[in-house]
Amino acid sequence: MLALCAGYAALVMHSSSWTEARQLDAIFPFYKWRIRIFSADEYSRARQLLAGVAVLFGLLAGTWINSSRGRIEGRQLMRELRSVIAGLRRAFAALPTAQRRGAALLLLALTAFRFLISLPAVTPGYDDVPSYEMFASKSLLAVSAYYPVPNNHVLSNTISWVFYHLTPGFWFTMRLPVILAATVATMLLFLGLLWARASFRVAWLSTLLFSLAQLSLYHVAVGRGYWLLTLMAVVAFFASLALVNGTRQPRAAWTGLMVGGVLGLYTVPTFALVLGSAFSWLGFSCLRQRSWTRIAVLAVSGAVVVTGSLLLYSPLLFVSGPAIFFGNGFVAPKTFGTFWRGLPAYLWETEGFLAGQAKIGGLLVLVVLAAVLLLRRRGPQWPTAQQQLWRRLVPAAIWFMAFPYAMMAVQRVFAPGRAVLYKAFFFFLLLALVIDWLLQVTPKAWQQWLRPALSVVAVLWFSYEINSLWRDNQRPRRRNEALYQAFLWLDQHPKAPTLIPESTHSLFVRMYLHSERPGQLWLIDHFPQPGISYTYVLAFPDLHGWFQPRFAFPPVFHNEQVDIYRLNPAVADSASAAGALPSYWHLAE
Repeated sequence: MLALCAGYAALVMHSSSWTEARQLDAIFPFYKWRIRIFSADEYSRARQLLAGVAVLFGLLAGTWINSSRGRIEGRQLMRELRSVIAGLRRAFAALPTAQRRGAALLLLALTAFRFLISLPAVTPGYDDVPSYEMFASKSLLAVSAYYPVPNNHVLSNTISWVFYHLTPGFWFTMRLPVILAATVATMLLFLGLLWARASFRVAWLSTLLFSLAQLSLYHVAVGRGYWLLTLMAVVAFFASLALVNGTRQPRAAWTGLMVGGVLGLYTVPTFALVLGSAFSWLGFSCLRQRSWTRIAVLAVSGAVVVTGSLLLYSPLLFVSGPAIFFGNGFVAPKTFGTFWRGLPAYLWETEGFLAGQAKIGGLLVLVVLAAVLLLRRRGPQWPTAQQQLWRRLVPAAIWFMAFPYAMMAVQRVFAPGRAVLYKAFFFFLLLALVIDWLLQVTPKAWQQWLRPALSVVAVLWFSYEINSLWRDNQRPRRRNEALYQAFLWLDQHPKAPTLIPESTHSLFVRMYLHSERPGQLWLIDHFPQPGISYTYVLAFPDLHGWFQPRFAFPPVFHNEQVDIYRLNPAVADSASAAGALPSYWHLAE
């Protein structure tokens, strides 16, 4: 795996020349931040070093694979991987026909709904517009090494980069890969719970509730990396669960943990919260069993994950520098007092948001946790199968819910709620276990009102989630429609030099240009270039942007987001022709 990581990093560095690498700042020149200064020789040596590391690890891997022990281990790993796939199939096949059909119909309906809300007309582009314009539509080096802000979810944007080269449409490039990742993650969540001996009701209920929560719906509808992170978190969780509870496929489980760990970190660095939970859970289990061999394997696995991730990020660390990666505002520690004073509100709002409502959702989380702890005491009174299920799932789910906060406390950092989206699944798993218990122990005479009551609550909760998503999308939708109208106006008029000093205008106009008019070249500048007289100048209306041009005539196009001024190209601005700033150039103080 390390050979593959180093080889891919070398491929990234060799995909562009030094001259192209030095021009990465031109992608988004609005930031004061710039990539590292490096010479052509330094760039060449970095490429050679990565290629050499890839060859070295490749030789080591080849030597091992060709040894008798390596061939045995390789064949055993492949058998175990096939056994894992067969086990998931058997878990699904063991369901009655009606349940299998019901699960398939639910997945089909959920996927269709995800396709619907992913349409830009429903969920407008926001965070994924910079991802499209700054990364996915640029070179492989740009998507892998340009890191002006943590907005670059490298693996997710790399997948979008591949889709962009199939067809540059915005939805196809940014939204479709997320839906595919979410679909795979949903299937693995459901099948993984069945493999863990959860009932059909627990499996479908927890998976469906998690998929329909507002945060899950929003991030399945936008082209970001959080569902890909969730997919890798699912792999890490069930691999950890298998190793802790004993498995006949340990090689497959360790491989899943390492591969999921490397790819998860390469998607979003906050995947470290998942790995911290998984490795601490495994480490605690190994210490309790005094399994020193497994502790050694765990340490080696952790070293492989860290090394593989650093190799994948090496182009980024070389080009953009380690400071922007390890020291940006999202990971900068808060002061001791600020962190601990803000922690209670952060816990309440984050857990509430993950449960579906930031203000009161935390109350539901507390009720579910209290119910789980009380029911755990009654475990000995339950059938053996149910006791084993709760012993297998509940401690792990609570650990994966809680341990990330311990890591945040050590770092004194509040991770954004979207970065811990995956954690919501563990809450909904606990909720599904409580509901399943309630339906089992409730007398049949009460079932006639309990099931309808639970259904009404579920409908009300889902209605709130959908309404919240729709409400939150109204303002971005109006903004995007206004920006799109400005693009259409430019598209319908003769192409001429255009000055777009505002970053929002630039991102959206360029995104619409690349996605809807691929191959067309428009002369667009963000800052006046010497000797160029611009025909069109874009600004925010009512002087509410930082660029506040002074014209003696009204704009030819106006809406709530954009004013477009048309200058007479026959009357060149004398200052611009002389290489100075044009007379209309004025910035807010």
